[in-house]
Amino acid sequence: MRAILALVLFATCVAGCTSKTWRYLPESRHDEHKIYVVNHGWHTGVIVSDQALNHQLTFLKRDLSDARYYEIGWGDKGFYQAKEITFSLVMKAIFWPSESVMHVVAMPLAPRDFFPNSEVVELSISTEGMAHLLDFVSGSFKRDHAGKVSRGGRGLYGVSAFYEGEGTYYMTNTCNSWVAKALEHAGVPIRTVLTLTADSVMSQARNATKKCCN
Repeated sequence: MRAILALVLFATCVAGCTSKTWRYLPESRHDEHKIYVVNHGWHTGVIVSDQALNHQLTFLKRDLSDARYYEIGWGDKGFYQAKEITFSLVMKAIFWPSESVMHVVAMPLAPRDFFPNSEVVELSISTEGMAHLLDFVSGSFKRDHAGKVSRGGRGLYGVSAFYEGEGTYYMTNTCNSWVAKALEHAGVPIRTVLTLTADSVMSQARNATKKCCN
């Protein structure tokens, strides 16, 4: 347990003490797209408009009801879908590499209205940044030889669903690491190495909003 705490503290330090610069900042209002990061305490999610995501992931409109936005998350298959979080599930998620899932929530309201009790950070990216973000998100869904995704069970809240994920979940590749990588693909100045906690993701997202305006 001490080793885990030390790793988390080191990750926080790395995230807080290093600096990156923005890529793909909008060149005009017409080139600007809004994305959001939401903090759920233990994990974070990325929120993208339905127009952007439906164009890339056409199955979402079929599987989930019409939405203004989608929240997307990635995580450990067993832990993410568990109805009850147990000590053994936590230990397995931390120490044993495991399969992953995608969690998608159809949001009929604006992010801060849909998650009134959660921290939500708004970020502005360009069309190029959005294209890179959508490519990363799309590539996180596992597909069969025909290119079809595999839908799992019902999601955690609202109109939502799980899908088989691409990649392996392990101690240094967590749900929050995935969000950091998604933001990095979008051009947001964020460290992806050892960004393991929700606090680390959110603090860097907040700092990014300041950097883009300075």
